[in-house]
Amino acid sequence: MTESTQLTAQLQAQLPAIQNELPGSHESWVRVMRKCALDRFFKQGIPTTRDEAWKYTDIRKYTERLGAFSVEKPVSEISVEALSEFYFENLECHRVVIVDGRVSPELSSLNTLPAGVRVESMARMLAEEAHLLEPYMHDQHLAGAFSELNAAIMRDGIYIDIPDGIVVEKPLHLLFLSHGQDEDSTHIRNLIVAGEYSQATVIEHFGSLGESRVFINAATDVELHTGARLEHYKLQQSDINEVNIGSIRVHQHRDSYYHSHSVAFGAALSRRDIHVEINGEGAECQLNGLYLVGGRQHVDHHTRIDHLRPDCRSRESYKGIIDGRARAVFNGKVVVHKGADGTDSAQSNANLLLSDRAEIDTKPDLEIHADDVKCAHGATVGQLDMNQLFYLRSRGLAVEEARNVLMFAFADEVLAKIKVPEVRRHLERVAFEKLPCGTDLEGMLV
Repeated sequence: MTESTQLTAQLQAQLPAIQNELPGSHESWVRVMRKCALDRFFKQGIPTTRDEAWKYTDIRKYTERLGAFSVEKPVSEISVEALSEFYFENLECHRVVIVDGRVSPELSSLNTLPAGVRVESMARMLAEEAHLLEPYMHDQHLAGAFSELNAAIMRDGIYIDIPDGIVVEKPLHLLFLSHGQDEDSTHIRNLIVAGEYSQATVIEHFGSLGESRVFINAATDVELHTGARLEHYKLQQSDINEVNIGSIRVHQHRDSYYHSHSVAFGAALSRRDIHVEINGEGAECQLNGLYLVGGRQHVDHHTRIDHLRPDCRSRESYKGIIDGRARAVFNGKVVVHKGADGTDSAQSNANLLLSDRAEIDTKPDLEIHADDVKCAHGATVGQLDMNQLFYLRSRGLAVEEARNVLMFAFADEVLAKIKVPEVRRHLERVAFEKLPCGTDLEGMLV
């Protein structure tokens, strides 16, 4: 019996009983959703490199952590001071802190939310107001095995509901922290519902307090009603021993606007699957991403944008800097469906390889079934420009300083699109720490 078969057998014996102990198990629709999701997960099995979507990603040595899932895991006690390294300097925000997959009211600060805006624990919503979640808990069958597993056994997360016409001026900072060295798995589910012509900025921020060997499986559903606008940040600064798998599913109505920023710096293995359905005329979507990895890190980004209605626009730009023996994967697909005339879409993926053993597998993909469209896609893989390097050296910079200036300029094309200055500066500083002479570039921050 292989290790994968053994783990599957262990999960088949363990998880059905666990489902009965999870919040919301008293609701029939929740029980049906979880059972169907678990059945699909076991039917698909844990992904291997023989699965097309996981062709370049071998996750086998980390999957044993999935068997350590526990409903009754004690909540870690953490001081406010310990969180400071994950705060954005001078940023006024609403903050929710989630430690080891459990919302911590003591560490959170939500006292000044606009009237009518709800930010709640998903565990509480499932236990007390599950009927509000039912219309938005989308079928996960297109999202892959780990999204199915998340739907089957997720325990907690964040529910955000923004009423029609409300503008949430301050960003909502959702800080997800892992604590402790035990091999474990955490399954988080978030739901963001933005009413008609509402506006908000939501920051999902993943970090680790000390060494962490957790397997994080996080899923976020986003529903944008007519004219809603959402700036959505997914920031990953996990410990180098952690696994961080996640999916984002977005459903856009007419004239809505979705702007995603995905930034990955940490984790032994990280993967983000983003699926956007543009299902209303005049809607717009922008996906931006930056990954900066080294050593033996592995980072995946898989995106899909479905244009289902006429006269919509999408832009996608992902950039990566890969060093050491690290590996990155980018798979971006744009589908223009029949009837989606007037679509305007562009996609690009650019990568810098800093060592002979660094690797990138990139596959931009465009599928068009409509007329009168404007679409483009492309990918580049290269090294630092020697002419630019020579120019900077001729102006007095040392080799490493010149290399870092070029790398910063390359990465900052993505970071400059971040509209919250405090978040942008924080990410620039974190990126600097991963460069050999990062402290010498502090003067470039403006």
